[in-house]
Amino acid sequence: MSDSPIINILLLATAPHATEHWARTLAQPGVRTWLDPKDVPETVRLDVIVTDGDLQEWGKETLRRHDPGVVAVGTHSQADVHLTADAPQGELRLACRLLARIVALRRRVHRETELKRHLSRQARSDPLTELPNRRSWDTELEARLAAASPQRRLCLAVVDLDHFKRVNDTHGHPVGDAVLRTAGKVLAEGLREGDFVARLGGDEFGLLLWVADTDTARAVIDRVRSGLPERLSRLDLPPVTASAGYCIAPCETDPLIEADKALRQAKQQGRDRTVVAGTLRVP
Repeated sequence: MSDSPIINILLLATAPHATEHWARTLAQPGVRTWLDPKDVPETVRLDVIVTDGDLQEWGKETLRRHDPGVVAVGTHSQADVHLTADAPQGELRLACRLLARIVALRRRVHRETELKRHLSRQARSDPLTELPNRRSWDTELEARLAAASPQRRLCLAVVDLDHFKRVNDTHGHPVGDAVLRTAGKVLAEGLREGDFVARLGGDEFGLLLWVADTDTARAVIDRVRSGLPERLSRLDLPPVTASAGYCIAPCETDPLIEADKALRQAKQQGRDRTVVAGTLRVP
């Protein structure tokens, strides 16, 4: 019994004699009762509330924080367990213990669910920039390519920071990491609703945009790309430009390969520019 967790129970009765009666009934090893919400320490999480009134008066936020089970005695208010006003003492003790176990299981399931969600987000996110990672990119690209049409074209762009290696060599990797984090934010904040950005690796980012034509795609890419130097210099970080290559799907070959070719052309032409891939295929 000593190894069992303590059950924390709050007693909220409309009549003082009821509170005293419940307290005597529940006075057992492993059970700790509280008679006033104000007396419950911040470090304590309530497991059960026993009441004969309306819990809304106690405060929704506090109820949400504790997420306890509720035993209603002699009232039809919302609760997990309802007992009659003249229920035997043993029923109250049993109801509180069983409900405390249910609450513990519910909390355990919630923690495990949140952990799974956290691990799933980690598996699909880049830890440095907090953008979607290459795995998320591949999934999103496949889905968008399947949904693309002549009326709703998909633009795939690859954005690469210019001379980023110099930043790491001159200022150190912590500054380089700060540049990458800021670059990711600038790209994400500059996109439209429905656009997608991911870190593909190193100093390379991928964009997926729904566009009507090539000019619209270029305008969006140039806007987010050209905002990088000013934003970085404002934060006392080395101002870095970016080059971008893009293509509009459907195209003759793999759109990522086409965008990479266009990116290389942008680098060869002097960097700090956007280059579109070759001729579009007419569907």
